[in-house]
Amino acid sequence: MVGTANATPSVGGVPVPDDTDDLTYATMGTDADNQTATVFGNFKCPYTQNFVNNNLRDVIDEYVTTGQLNVEFRALAYQPPGTTSHGSSTYYISSSDPRISEVALSAWNERPAEYWDFFEMMFQELVSGTVTYGEMRNHLESAGVGDRSEIIGDAKGGDYDSAVERTADVAGTVDVSFTPTFELDGDTTAPHHDTDSLLDWIDSRLTGSSSSDASSSSTKERTITIDGTGTERWSEYELTVDGTVDKSTAMGASKDWSDKLSGTTVNGKVGPWRDSYTITGEITHFSIDDGAVVYRDGERVEPHRLG
Repeated sequence: MVGTANATPSVGGVPVPDDTDDLTYATMGTDADNQTATVFGNFKCPYTQNFVNNNLRDVIDEYVTTGQLNVEFRALAYQPPGTTSHGSSTYYISSSDPRISEVALSAWNERPAEYWDFFEMMFQELVSGTVTYGEMRNHLESAGVGDRSEIIGDAKGGDYDSAVERTADVAGTVDVSFTPTFELDGDTTAPHHDTDSLLDWIDSRLTGSSSSDASSSSTKERTITIDGTGTERWSEYELTVDGTVDKSTAMGASKDWSDKLSGTTVNGKVGPWRDSYTITGEITHFSIDDGAVVYRDGERVEPHRLG
């Protein structure tokens, strides 16, 4: 059965940051450096549809267009680790979920200015059953998205397999077990119920909204992962924070004895493996040799954005 919503969605035309090169996942907002909330949803989920069609526009008007907040959408195609909300299957709803999510992610990376019109159309009437690449191409065409052959080709070629899989891992780190889930500053809520309650919830967690927020931010734990599995040479790095730092096994990292932890500074190097650290506070310095890839809370980031 195809789901439909009672309200008319109005998401297309939202602002998109000028620099989207470092934004792997679809993001609406006025500046890539704005505080960012993440919506974990699913393109077949009627509850996600309800949020998109009835609550999201208010979030956009109140926070996104005013430059206070970016909203990132992550399509949950696989069950987060340790959850069984939809039975024993590894897929979140159906075996088509990865295909839909990968095409959508490819559309964002190829045509970010047109992505949110496509996103809006996908939630006007939910897809159902087994969804093919041909059907996804038709949806892209209906939404006026260009470069459709490249988008489908990249998705078919597996360019976004790992990014889609990583969403489930990240969802697991913030205890997501259902869609939609709205995450901001490490806290989560179900965003598809009362809009006023959602706006109040967001308002209390915006950076600088109260003195307690700064205290909470300074003690919030985050993970930094340096991934050298894709390089054939050593990559040396240095990380300094103004809070605490400890070695971690996040993202399958090893606790390498040769990495030197002195106070709040780490000096290390990676070969074909990963190093991870749990940190609190702000990163005051980060440097790394070319080659390795860096992740913050499971999401790839450009090293220069860390410090």
